[in-house]
Order: sequence, then C-alpha cells, then structure tokens
Amino acid sequence: MFRSAIVFLLALLSGSAHALDPTLSIAQLHHDAWTSKDGMPGDVWEMTQDRDGFMWFATPSGLYRFDGVRFEHIRSLGGVPLLSNVIATVRAFPDGSLWIGYRFNGLSVYRGGRLRHYAEADGLEPSIVYSVVADERGRTWAATGKGLFMLEGARWRKIGADWGLAGTSEGVRRDPSGRLWVNTENALYYRDPGVDRFVATGLAGQHFNVIADRDGRLWLWYLDRMTRLPERLATPPRPRDWWMTSYSFDAIFDRDGNLWHAGCDGLCRLGPAALARVDTWRQRIDPRERAPSGLVTGAPMVMFEDREGNIWLGTRGGVERFRRNRVVSLDLPPGYSNVTMALDDAGRVWTGAESIRRLRLWTYDAAGLAEQPERDVRALATAADGALLVARPGVIERRKAGAVTRILLPRDVPLEAMDAGVRTMLDDGSGLWAGFSYNRTYRWAGGRWHPAHEAGLPDTQAISMARGADGTLWFGYRDSTVCALRDGKARRYGAADGLDVGVIGSVADAGGVVLAAGDKGLSMLSRGRFVPVRLADPQALAGITGMLLRADGDLWLNGSRGLVRIPAAQWRAFLKAPAGTIAAYDLFDATDGYPGIAQFRSGQPSLMETPDGRLWLYGTDGAAWIDPARLPRNRLAPPVHITSVTAGGRTLDATGGLILPAGTRDLQIAYTAPSFTMPERVRFRYKLEGVDDDWRDAGPRRTAYYTRLGPGRYRFAVSAANEDGVWNPTGAALDVTIAPTFVQGAPFKALCAALLALAAWLLYRLRLRRVTLQLRRLLQERAGERERIARTLHDTLMQSVQALLMLFEHARDRLPQDCPDRPLIDRTLEQARNALREGRDELTALRGAAAPAEDLVGAVVPLGHILGEQFGVRFDVRVEGQRRALCRDVAQETCFIAREALQNAFRHARASEVVLEVAYGEQAFELRVRDDGRGIREAARPGHWGLAGMRERAAAIGARLDIGPGAERGTVVALTVPAGQAYERPARRPWWRRLAGGVPAGQP
Repeated sequence: MFRSAIVFLLALLSGSAHALDPTLSIAQLHHDAWTSKDGMPGDVWEMTQDRDGFMWFATPSGLYRFDGVRFEHIRSLGGVPLLSNVIATVRAFPDGSLWIGYRFNGLSVYRGGRLRHYAEADGLEPSIVYSVVADERGRTWAATGKGLFMLEGARWRKIGADWGLAGTSEGVRRDPSGRLWVNTENALYYRDPGVDRFVATGLAGQHFNVIADRDGRLWLWYLDRMTRLPERLATPPRPRDWWMTSYSFDAIFDRDGNLWHAGCDGLCRLGPAALARVDTWRQRIDPRERAPSGLVTGAPMVMFEDREGNIWLGTRGGVERFRRNRVVSLDLPPGYSNVTMALDDAGRVWTGAESIRRLRLWTYDAAGLAEQPERDVRALATAADGALLVARPGVIERRKAGAVTRILLPRDVPLEAMDAGVRTMLDDGSGLWAGFSYNRTYRWAGGRWHPAHEAGLPDTQAISMARGADGTLWFGYRDSTVCALRDGKARRYGAADGLDVGVIGSVADAGGVVLAAGDKGLSMLSRGRFVPVRLADPQALAGITGMLLRADGDLWLNGSRGLVRIPAAQWRAFLKAPAGTIAAYDLFDATDGYPGIAQFRSGQPSLMETPDGRLWLYGTDGAAWIDPARLPRNRLAPPVHITSVTAGGRTLDATGGLILPAGTRDLQIAYTAPSFTMPERVRFRYKLEGVDDDWRDAGPRRTAYYTRLGPGRYRFAVSAANEDGVWNPTGAALDVTIAPTFVQGAPFKALCAALLALAAWLLYRLRLRRVTLQLRRLLQERAGERERIARTLHDTLMQSVQALLMLFEHARDRLPQDCPDRPLIDRTLEQARNALREGRDELTALRGAAAPAEDLVGAVVPLGHILGEQFGVRFDVRVEGQRRALCRDVAQETCFIAREALQNAFRHARASEVVLEVAYGEQAFELRVRDDGRGIREAARPGHWGLAGMRERAAAIGARLDIGPGAERGTVVALTVPAGQAYERPARRPWWRRLAGGVPAGQP
C-alpha cells in the first residue's frame, strides 16, 4: 500500500496527469454517471481521494468507496464500526489518514489500519462536521455546528474569542500559502502560518467561501456571485498543492483554469479567458458553457477534481464524471447520421447529415461550428484542385473561390432516383466520376456524361473510389471485386486474385500500397495478388470505410469496431513479412468518444486529414475528430491493492501475511487498481511464486483463482497498467502460507518413506527366499542325479571291471611261473587295479557331493579314513563346540572344499599325518585341514583347478578361505563362514501365534 502511494505521489510531482481542454464544450467531454442501480446512492455531500487512490463519498445513507469499477458501502474500518451511517464530510490527508465527519456524532479518523472515534469525552462537542483541514504543523482543524475545534494531542480544543474568532464557524479552508480561512454566519477570518490568532477580514456575507484558481490566486465565492479577493488580503500566488486544495465544493477551479459551478440551475463552466476579463462574475453564463439539458442525472451538489484531472459531480441522484475524449465529437444535434464530409479550398470542413429524411449542412473552422442554409445536400467530396463538390438533387456543384459551376445529372437518371442522387464522387484531374443511387457509374468529361463501360469498367455503381499516387484509379464493387484504370486500360481483381473481403467499402493507396477493405476484412495488393492483412483481433478490420497513411507512416483505419491506428514500425514490419500478424495497434472506440460505429454504406471515405494534422471521421452517431499529435496521455500508474482472499468458503482480510488452515486447496484473491480516466481499460498481470513460472495476463479481470494447491509458502504478486500501458513498477504482494495436514506433513512423509523402505526390504527378502529355494531344489536335483550316476556306475561298470580282474587273475594263476607272458599280464593287472581304484575315487566323490546339512563331519570323515588307508597316512578328526545344522548351500560347498583339501593333503603333501578340525563357534563356523608334509607351492600346475575351485566355492557362500604354511611345517587350509550365513535358522512361528503364547493352531 505504501509503495503504491509513493508511485502516486511521484506521478503527481511530475505533473503527468492530463486535464480538460478549455476549448472543448461540456458536451464534447466524456460523461459517465453512476446511480443507485450501480450501488451509489444520491445526495453526495462531499468527496475526496486518498493516498491509495480510492475515491470516497460522504452521503446521508453511508460512506462509500470507489475504485473505478465497483462501489463499496463501508460500514466499518479496521474491524471497528463507524459511529453512524449519516456521513457529512470525508477528507483524506497526505499522511494517509482519512477523516470522517458525521451529521450528529462527531469525528473519526482511520490511520494505519485503525479507526479512532472522537466524541464529547475527547472535548469535541457533538454536532454536524462541515469541514476538516490540517495546518502547517500537522494539527487537525474541524469546523462544526458548535464552532471551530483544533486537535492538540488526544483532545480537541474549542477556538473562540481568545483566538480572535467571533461567531460560529461554517467552514475552514487552507490556501496554497498555508493560510487558514474560516467563514462564520456572516464574516470571514484568516490565520497566517505560525500565528495562533485569527484576523477579521472586514468582509461580510452569507455562505461564502475562499477558493484558489490554478495559479494560486484566491477568489471569494458567494451564493450569487464570485469576486477576486481584495489585494489587501491577498498573499503572493503560489502553485496549488493538490493535497491542500483538493476540496469538494459546489464550485472548483480545475488544473486547466476552468471554473466549474454546480449552482447555476445545472452544471456550467467558465474558461480562463473569460475569467481573465472580469473581477466579479455574477453567473451570467454563455450557453455554450452550460451542460446540455438532460446530461446531468440529478440536481448538482458538490464537485471535485481527482489526481488524473477528471471532474466529479455529486448530485441528488448519484455521482458523475467528466473527462477528455481522445475522439472529440463535432457537437452535431442528436439523432443525425448518414454523415458526409469534405474539405474546401479555404480549409473549412463541410459536414452534411440526415435525421428522419431531414438534411442539414454545417461548416467548421477556427470560429467553431456554423450551420449552412442548404437542406438538400446528399454527398460532399474534394476535387483534385481543392474545390468542393456538392451533390444535390439533379445537380453536382463545383465550388471554389466563391465561384459555383453546376453539372446536371445524366438524362437517363430516373425521376424517383433524383432525390437520392449521387452516392460517390471522384475527381481524377481531367474528369468527374459519379456513382448514382440507381446502380450506375458515369464519368463527366468533355461537357457530357460517359457510361463506365466506355472505359472498360462495369456500369454498376462503384461503392468506393480512390486515386492512387501514380494516377491509377481504383473502383470497389459490392461483389468483392476491384477494378484498376490506368492509361485507358482496365484490370479487374477478384477471388482468383486472392481478394475475398466482401463488399468493397473503401479503396486507398497507402504510400504506394493498394488496400481494399470490405465488410469481412482488409487485403493488400502485393506482386499482382491481394493478400489478407491480419491483426490480433480480426474483427478490428471488419467494415472499414475509411483509410489513410499519415506523413509519419502511421496507418489509420475507420471500421465497425472504431478507429484503428497501426504504428509506422508495425506497418513497415508487416510489409516485409505479409504472412505475419500485426500484434501492436491502438483501437479508439466509444470509450474514447468514437461516435457509434462506422457506417458501412456507399459513399465518400469516412476518414480524412485536414492541414492542421487532425483526422476527421464519422460514424452512426455523428462526426468527430482526433488529433494524433496531441492525444491526451495518462502517465499516472495506477496503485495496486489486494482487497481480499477467499479460502475454504471464508473471506479473509488481505493485510499482512496469511496463514491458512491445513487442507486448503483452493484460493481466490481479489485485487484492484483505482484509476478513473478509463478504468475499463486497466489491465492486470499476476503470478503466484511457487506455482507460476511467469506472469499471467489477466486483462481487466480483478480476481485470481488457484486450485489444487499443496502446503507450503507462496507469494502472490500483482501489477496493473492504465489505459496507456503505464505499468505500476512495484504493484502489490501478499505472502500466503498453507499449513500441511497430517498426511502432508514431514513426519507422515518420513513414516511413508520408512514403510516403503520396509516394504522394499521385505520384497527383497521374499525374492531372496524364493531364489534360495529354487537353488536348493536345483542342488537337490543335481545331488540326486550324481547319486544315481554313482550307483549305476558302481553296479555296472565297476562290478564288470572287478569281475574281469578276477578272471584275469585266475587265468594268470594257471600259467606256469616261467611263462614269458606272465610279467606282461602282471603289469596289465596292476594298471587295471589302478583304473579301478581311480573309478572308486570318482564314485566316492560323486556320492559324497550331496552332504547332509545335519552331519557334515559324518559326510567327510569316511573319505579321510579311506584316503588314509590308501596312502598309509594317519588321519585324525577334532571337533569343537556343539554340532549344529548348516545351511544346505553352506554344507554342500563346505563338503566339496573339505574333500578337495583332504585329497590334496593325502596325494601331494607326502605327510605322515593329516588332521581335520571342525569348530562350531558362536561368531563363525570354521573348518581346517592340516598336514605335516612338504608344504604347498605358490602357483598351481597348469591344467589343475582344485585351488581355484575351492576359492570360487568359498566366495559363493560369503566365506573366507585361507591357504598357507603351518606353524612348524606342512600346509593349513582354513575356511571361515560367518555364523549368520553358516547355520540353519530354526523355523519361526507367525507373530500372531507367538503373541498367543504358543496356543496350538486351530484353538482359540
């Protein structure tokens, strides 16, 4: 709020707000009125504008605030109710405070978001409050029905004879010099800055007051007259300060020097030129300075000028506002339309119009609007040499330098068409083209009329005509065709040439570019074909009846939506890339003062330029002009305010940060920007940090909606621009915090994360169990298959080999001892026994591969004894700890490792003793194979993979395998398996059975 006020004050200091042109009549100003149907009751007693830009109205039915769009009935401020609804005065101070005076109940001040009431207990006698001002020390003064009071600290002091003041005050004002003026029942007093005493002026009267003009000079306002303040009482003129002089009164001076008066049987205005010629004015008003009858909706009561230069009028019926139009009406009588315009050789603008078959003609020059006597003019045009062409029944007149040349209409014009006569005219420099209302086109040349077909053109009436810069003549027709005539040759353009704009209402040469406009749009001739001209709003190019290119390069179009200005830069860019769309342009419509809409009918172009640079146009409600070089611009950025926040069906105050309850998902934020020149064109943009990446263009909408919001911290920012695109650089912002629900809070999210991790771990364990079961089943199948193979080999091959050995031994025994073949047979039998021994070893390995998990020692020890007997080596077994079942995988791999270590020790160590040690520890399961042999070499022999296989098996079960020399001699192979991986875990009952204390299944 404070930042918006700073922007407003800086704009005021720069003097950027425009005022009302004294040369325009009241009827030529834009006028708006609000009554009870708009939420604003009548009987407005006083008005003011606060530092935040809002307008305030004091009425006997309550206090009202206005932002340019909506009236708000204020019943309380800062959560404190007002003392009464009968408000006599309201006054805003530059410190941001708002003073509210009641008809019966004293005073209230709203400052810093708090409302403070003053009543009899504070020294203020209850009565009507007439006015409230602040002096140079910041002290507040109030004129009431009980006298003049001054606020000292927290108490009011009544000012009377001890200050030199006699009588009961009826008003107090402060002039630009800081002097206070007090008027009583019949006298006037003043107090200079720094002096605590009033001085009588010696002037007498009833209900008079002091007002300052724009230069700071003071005038005395009486009920029946106004006079300059006597020189003996005058102070050196000083420029007016808006805060000191922004009083609402029944007479005010605006910043252009106009005197507005609400007490002259209506509303009237006197310009600064008229005021400069008089010292006393007695309400003899020029009729041109009086508001037209019926313009004001109720009896005028009080007037006010806001910061943007708009004039406000409080009436018995409501509130009204006057501001300058950008498009200024010609002030023709109401009800006249079917306008035709042209410029004569003297620079005067001629305007003809019709109302219920009644034709009238006017001229406009520096002296103003003047009506001409002719009552039968149907069409006007300007000839190539500047002459005025006037179409009247049966004749066309050519007027120049006071001379009139008459051209009779063609003989074949029907009598019934004589009255309607000519619709369009074009002087090509050597002849005159005319389009007649009975659908014929002729050319006057050589003293006679020639039908159009003699020039190769259609005889039907041309709806529009134009002459190009190169001399080419252009004619537009109702069938969406255009004909070009140059050097006696005609060329027709139609749909086959890309032209499809409907009835051709206007043809123009815009700097060498031919434009054809119709009721459907606008096309441009480019490289022998017509291409469409596109704007962001296609409807802005519909129904164009007038076009021209100014010297500065701006293209102006008069169409059904209003007057369009395409800036020179945009137009040049479009000519380079005709396939694009023109995004930046200005539209002047009824809000700017445009007279209705453009009339789409056959006739002369509805847009022309006069030598002074003004553009003249006409629409359905009359004629008007616009001055492109002196367009009123509003440089005052509108202050922006966030008014309310609605969440969860509750409307909350938008002051300060908001903490919304948990579960809030939808948010509705209302905002506004007080701007009173054209509030309907104020545009907004906003964003919610944390949701929006960039600004959202809200257009004129004053509410933002957000849905499905989550918990967190947000910052809502909004900015606004006035009708001229001046953006407020600071805007307004609001911090919003939405508390999380339990399920949105961090503890719940942590719990969910933990549960998710637990679920993942359980799924992992389940998957691991399934894989383990699958591997166990595969190992069991493999072990079973090995046992089957071992049995089969033992029962077949081994038995057969053993039988063969026995037969060979029996045969050898029958041979004599000196038989020469006996040694060979012995050697063969020894090789067979070795082969049988190796087969038994392999069978032993196959059968021992599937070691039972319950008795690993029992599965390995037999192999040690067999090997000990086979190699003649002592074998010993040592077991430590209580035997426990091993996991099947661990038992399987451990058995393989133990067998491989035993076989290596017996076969390769050349030991005298081999010891198998097994330890069932609490922390780990250990298995060691020791020997006292020759030790192990560093590298394994090529082709032997025993040691590598042992390490791979140990790694597969997560065990550590150490192979190294013994304490004194020999080799030690040590396998260590952590207890958590080695031992089989006992089956655990489900948790619900454990909680039941071991109740057998099936029992309660």
